[in-house]
Amino acid sequence: MTDTAPNANAARTLAGKTALITGGTGGIGLHTAFGLAAMGACVIVTGRDPKQGAKAATQIRAHAGHDQVSFLQADHATVGANHDLAGQLGDCLEGLDILVNNVGRVFAARHETADGYEATLALCFAGPVALTEALLPLLTHRPGARVVNMSSSAYKMWRHGPFDDIQSQRAYVGMQAHAHAKLLNLIWAFALAEQLRPEGVAVNAINPGAAWTPGTAQLTPEAVPAWKYLWPVVRFFQRCGSPAKAAQNPLWLAASPEADELTGTYLEKRRRHQPNVAADRDNQRRVIELAQTLVTQAPTARPPHDAPTPADQR
Repeated sequence: MTDTAPNANAARTLAGKTALITGGTGGIGLHTAFGLAAMGACVIVTGRDPKQGAKAATQIRAHAGHDQVSFLQADHATVGANHDLAGQLGDCLEGLDILVNNVGRVFAARHETADGYEATLALCFAGPVALTEALLPLLTHRPGARVVNMSSSAYKMWRHGPFDDIQSQRAYVGMQAHAHAKLLNLIWAFALAEQLRPEGVAVNAINPGAAWTPGTAQLTPEAVPAWKYLWPVVRFFQRCGSPAKAAQNPLWLAASPEADELTGTYLEKRRRHQPNVAADRDNQRRVIELAQTLVTQAPTARPPHDAPTPADQR
């Protein structure tokens, strides 16, 4: 865990700030939580498994040397669950400084969530949209707040139009559904950055790089058929990837003073890119419309008046 610790000059620079990392009980998310907590932030991680969550919180506290670490159980696959999480946070927080939309997964077979959405679309796009938008009152309450969307170079694997086959109803391939959802998430990050620029909230996406994580470990050749005949070689190189090393990239984006002026960009590790598909204003307009439709029409969605309000404004 030690390679996720900040250097001496960066120590405690986040004291008094609050960070939320979704899916932060393992892999890159956990190591991102290690780093933010070690810099003095009050850290909240989410996950589906209470036992794994409790274990992760204990590890983060020990690594950071303070007790301002908590776990909240959440299944980010439905809009309603994300709204519920935002409501919980609105009841106890005065503001949110850092939101890391980290949770994600590749599924071997197609299935739908309680909202009737294809699971990858729900987890990697509709869920982050629902949570982030519901947390805007907390984010805009903190000057310089940052939203970090964990992205992937896999978005380049989607060879169709961004708004084609949204629910992956044609011949299903897990990695293709993942690539599509990551592409939509990337376009949305660019669109949201423009919307929140006047509010002083930065929104960026980053590809942290390959790492051996629980999500990587559960991949199967069925989910990525293009790798089927190279599977042993692929697995060898995947196992070489350090989640602690990969976490240094979202940590830099979430906390470094060097990233203070960044918003509306995509980073491959720390190199800035402006993909045409994400910078296209028509795509941004359409992705906002799609996001609103998916969130407002989800059967599990909560009424707008249930959105969180900073506790000190009540």
